[in-house]
Amino acid sequence: MTDPPGVRWALVGTNGYARRTCAPAFAEVGRASLVGVASADISRARAFADETGAAIATADLAELCACEEVDAVWITSPSYLHYDHGAVALAAGKHVLLEKPLALTSQEAWKLVSLAAEHGVTLATGYQARYVPAHIRMKKLLEDGAIGMPVLARTFYGMHRAGPPRTWRGHRETARWGTLADIGTHHLDLLRMLLGEVAAATGYTAYRTGRETEDTATAVLQFTSGVVGSLTASSVVGNPSTVVEVHGTDGAVVATGTSPDGQGKAILMRRGAEPEDITGPTPLSAVAQLETVTSVIAGDPVAYATGADGARNVEILEQITS
Repeated sequence: MTDPPGVRWALVGTNGYARRTCAPAFAEVGRASLVGVASADISRARAFADETGAAIATADLAELCACEEVDAVWITSPSYLHYDHGAVALAAGKHVLLEKPLALTSQEAWKLVSLAAEHGVTLATGYQARYVPAHIRMKKLLEDGAIGMPVLARTFYGMHRAGPPRTWRGHRETARWGTLADIGTHHLDLLRMLLGEVAAATGYTAYRTGRETEDTATAVLQFTSGVVGSLTASSVVGNPSTVVEVHGTDGAVVATGTSPDGQGKAILMRRGAEPEDITGPTPLSAVAQLETVTSVIAGDPVAYATGADGARNVEILEQITS
């Protein structure tokens, strides 16, 4: 019996999320190997490659994507570069895992989806919440009618930044959105996974830290199923926490602390019954994401956050802030 095919990855970006989360994930996923690194600074690329054992280091993304040794590219560059970097990799025939938001406009996001289809490659969006076992269990319970008819959903995602970011995140030109695209979009995607498509969205934003992009936002969502939901996100709360709740006519499913890394717990509450822990395994969500997307690229029929999911979520962010 032969081993399942592996996927050779390159990573675009060497700071922050790429260093802290992405690079360590490769050590946990046997079918995924990190073979290349790209950075705007060649010295950072070489240092990162030395640290991770990647054979290729470059400051030229096109050069990286021309390498036959690379099957897929994980793009963690700043939001304003997502469209350009994604387009280069897809046009080169590489599979792409592109961090959210997929692009700064829905028009550009859908262009990436079309480009992936044109070249016959996978485009996945970086929504780690889709791979948390507790969230997957919640989806199954909702489909099975465990809480009756879903009627109401509510999410909160709070984090704390000491002050306005000194980087691209604080400027409309380079980020377009603040908290909504940084963390709120994760719960937007999770709600769409749990409850289906959003029919209408509106929202309110606040600016308290002196930056051009919002630090706090609340949205009201109407789903095609008739469920009504709310999404609140803030980067200036003193007590970071996350909650995802879906309430139905016979009970509720509630996840707490499961963002951003897939830890925390989930509970099923049914009318007249004791709460039931449905958490299950708690792998790091970035590891579960890399494992799933690698499996998709290798040809396995598993669910994942598609490019179309990413493009649709950008459309909804546009509706919330219109």
